[in-house]
Amino acid sequence: MATTSAVPRAIVFEDHSGLASALTDLLEARLGYDVAACAGCIEEAIRLAHVERCDVAVVDLDLQGVMAYPALDELKRRGIPYVLATGTLPLDIPTRYRAPMVRKPYSAQQLEQAIREASAPRPC
Repeated sequence: MATTSAVPRAIVFEDHSGLASALTDLLEARLGYDVAACAGCIEEAIRLAHVERCDVAVVDLDLQGVMAYPALDELKRRGIPYVLATGTLPLDIPTRYRAPMVRKPYSAQQLEQAIREASAPRPC
């Protein structure tokens, strides 16, 4: 569910604390997002996907050795767009979970473009 706030909100699913911190800084300082929450394990990612109000999620697919597909299912159910920020190869991602993607390491410009693409209105 998208927010109605003037400042867009994001959630981050990343199990490496240094990368989560850098991604949060990038989203907030460079791209103008309020990062509502971060999850480093699949259980927390599923919980946040279920309850957090946000405009976009940035998701590392491999959370402590567990694929984040159940969290993606919940984001999709709620209509929350997501960007995959991962080292996983595109062909290794099941078709139903494919989304705009940035491969690690990525730049602020690449992430911003992927967020724009994920957030663009979809034709019916």
